Amino acid sequence: MSADKPGRDARRDPDPADDIEILEVIGLEEDGTPKSDPDPDDMEVVFEDASGAPEVDAPPAPTGEEAALRERLVRLQADFENFKKRMDRERIDHFRYATADLVRRILPVLDNFERALASARPGGATEALIEGVTLIQRQLMCELEIEGLRAMDGVGEPFDPTRHEAVATDPDSPLPPHSVTHVFQRGYFLRDRVLRPAMVRVRVDDAGGEAAGDDGKES
Repeated sequence: MSADKPGRDARRDPDPADDIEILEVIGLEEDGTPKSDPDPDDMEVVFEDASGAPEVDAPPAPTGEEAALRERLVRLQADFENFKKRMDRERIDHFRYATADLVRRILPVLDNFERALASARPGGATEALIEGVTLIQRQLMCELEIEGLRAMDGVGEPFDPTRHEAVATDPDSPLPPHSVTHVFQRGYFLRDRVLRPAMVRVRVDDAGGEAAGDDGKES
């Protein structure tokens, strides 16, 4: 009996190295088909830091050319922002002081007005005062004409609703119908545009106050 025991023990406890067979483990897809081996080039390596959060590969540091280009773009953007601010300030200053040159040229006119009023003493020469004010009016008009101001024609001109504002009628004037017979307030052009229409009295037909045609008959 003692001789059979070693044989049974040998069959019961075989050498693990002789009985282990290495098998290839193949994963299965959800439909049961074997998974294909991934391409090593397509594999993404993700590391985890000490906190357990996954780490991705850091982007490559910019080259010297890329850093110079980025710095240039930043400078260009800053220059553009400064340019816009400077243009806004210049635009505001232009609207504020656009008439500075005109006002500066009119200051001597104000000085002459002060001198004329100072000379208008009781018992003073009236003719001298009138002459002084007339000269001041001419001086002022000359400065305004440089800026493009032009006075409209007056009495005798044909009535034009784009330039004249009729505030009264005159059926007894010897002037032709549709003519300006009196100017209450002078009109002005600023270059080619009407700056202010003239307030005028207009010649109308004798009958009914209706404006007549050039032949004197009602239109």
